[in-house]
Amino acid sequence: MTKLRDYEVTVIVNAELDDESRSGLIEKISNMITHGEGEEAKPVGSHWGRRQMAYPIRKQADGFYLFFDAKLDGTKISEIERVMNYDENILRYLFVRKES
Repeated sequence: MTKLRDYEVTVIVNAELDDESRSGLIEKISNMITHGEGEEAKPVGSHWGRRQMAYPIRKQADGFYLFFDAKLDGTKISEIERVMNYDENILRYLFVRKES
């Protein structure tokens, strides 16, 4: 059995998405970082909303910021990052392991 660790996941998505597309993308991201079945397996997320970025990314000056507290298997992060890299609406992401 692999050890689950606590991570903070920050994601910046394209702020130009309509509400329905953004909700679908947030659900997709949440499902990617869910470690199993049940409510305790789901990440705790908060939406920081649309904010101006320090510098443009893909000609976007604003981004919609998402923050998740999640329990993840560290070996799965590279696969999640690979999927996020191919989604053009995800501008940036960051996985940070919390101290135990």
